[in-house]
Amino acid sequence: MIRFRHYTVAVHDLDDAVSNYESRFGMQKVGERAFNRIGNFDFQPMGYDGQTMLHLIQPVSEESPISKLMKERVNPFNPHGEGIYLLGYDCDDVDAFCKQIEENGGRVNRAPNSTNAWVHPTASNFVLMELFQTK
Repeated sequence: MIRFRHYTVAVHDLDDAVSNYESRFGMQKVGERAFNRIGNFDFQPMGYDGQTMLHLIQPVSEESPISKLMKERVNPFNPHGEGIYLLGYDCDDVDAFCKQIEENGGRVNRAPNSTNAWVHPTASNFVLMELFQTK
């Protein structure tokens, strides 16, 4: 079984984005800003009453997958290519869920030394999904 965990927004300037979500939406930082080595980005969890519902992420390298996606999204209305990057889900049994997806023609990516999995967007109507092992 899977349950919604958080959504992730790719941003050009993490400090500006944090300020925006604090002032416009009343969100607070949940924990400290951190670095994710797998995705090569800085991130800040945000939410209400200590409950995370949003991760703001800023790529730290032009070669990161997030930077590449943001470049593809650039247009006159979105000069930095910002926007939804992925939806995160808690999953009781990531291995079994991934097997189900793959047996039905979907593609799943795993990172070495991680219990998480990423469902390729072509398997989920072009939404990147991250699965977090909970048990």
